[in-house]
Formats: sequence, C-alpha cells, structure tokens
Amino acid sequence: MRVEVCADSILSIQNASNAKVDRVELCSALGRGGLTPSFGLIREAVDLKLLPIHCLIRPRPGHFFYSKDEIKVIEKNILNARELGCHGVVVGAHDQNFKLDLTLLKRWKTLAGPMYITFHRAFDVLVSPLESISQLIDLDFDCLLTSGQKEKAEAGIENLIYWNTKFGSDINIMPGSGVGVSNCKKFKKAGFKYIHLSAGEDLQPIPMPDGINQNLSFLKQKIRHSDKQTLIEVVKSIKSVE
Repeated sequence: MRVEVCADSILSIQNASNAKVDRVELCSALGRGGLTPSFGLIREAVDLKLLPIHCLIRPRPGHFFYSKDEIKVIEKNILNARELGCHGVVVGAHDQNFKLDLTLLKRWKTLAGPMYITFHRAFDVLVSPLESISQLIDLDFDCLLTSGQKEKAEAGIENLIYWNTKFGSDINIMPGSGVGVSNCKKFKKAGFKYIHLSAGEDLQPIPMPDGINQNLSFLKQKIRHSDKQTLIEVVKSIKSVE
C-alpha cells in the first residue's frame, strides 16, 4: 500500500520525501479542508522534484456546487497545474441534486489531459454513490478519495471495502480522513492500494517581542505541517504488515 500526503508547505513536502511516502496532494489552508494552492507554491513544489505533485483544485470552502465564475477559476487552475508540470489534479463537483455534474467533469477531464485525475471528498455528499463510482469510471477518472461517506474513513470502512471490492480494479479507491499510525494497518489488510493523510502537527509559535499586541486574531491562527516522524511511523507500520 502506498501513502499520499496532503501538504500545504514546502516543509511538509520535504518531510514527506524524507519519510519516503509516495506522492503529495498539494493544497493551501489545510485547516479549512484544503483549497487551491498559489501559483508560486505549485511551481516551487514541482521544481523540488522530490515527489509527484497532485494539485487540489478547490476555489473556496463549503459545498461543491459552483457558480459560472467559480467554474472559470477552477478551469484556469487546472490548466495552470498542467502547465506547471503537476503529475495530477484533484477535483470534484456536484449538481443541485447532489449528483455528479457529468458535463462539467467530462470537460475537466479533457482540460487535465495526461495528468492523473482524482475525484475528492465531494463524493461523500453524493446521494447515489454506486452510480457515481460507475460514472467516474466511465469518465476515465483514476482515483476516488473518500471517507466512505462518514466523517472519518475508519467509520466508513465497510462502505470503502465494498466499493473497493466492486470497483477497485477500475478505479483506485483511496481512504482519507482520520487515517494515521493507529489505523493504517487496518486499511492495508483490507486490500487498499493507497491511503491519504496529513500527519499534521502544529508549528510552535515564534516568540513575540514586548510591545506587540498579542491579542491580534491572526497571531492566534495555527500553522500546521506534515510531521516527518509521524510519516515515518506510518510507512514503517504499513511495511510491517505481511
């Protein structure tokens, strides 16, 4: 089983590489579920040449029904990721009935071209999961990131196992949300090819000099990164499973 790490900093990518994980889902604002990273971060991440970079394309937090203006932004970002040399993109959208927007997804697949394409956890709010997986296969999507339509993947493992058994030869079913050292073996034993995790840890705040107003709200915002030691433990745990 391979490991994908969601990362929103160069430090996290370096830690993931040092831990010998397999690829990175690059994003920004992990604390808000992940958003599209900046042009500069994508370029630096790709130029590192440490790991395959799969770029999350999500213009804002919240639901995955997008306006025409938001769709324009999404499509420009898919093209940016392709032009900057990303190995893959991670996308997702539903219509007002919480079913796949097939016309939109078909166009995004075309824009992605040769890049590996993953449908993200927008899947976990869809009303017809089995039909939706079949449709993603027909659209030639490579991967589905899902928690089994539960808050955490471990709670959704029965759904995940069923979908992987039924569809896993045609699309990569990748569990994500709440995956880590404590349960990664469970997913390997269940036969999944990939898991998705952040291994997030808060960075220590920098010391503030006297006279600085330490009650400013932005100073209280946490900065997280993927922790090298946690990732090493995940990789070792996976490799120890026969």
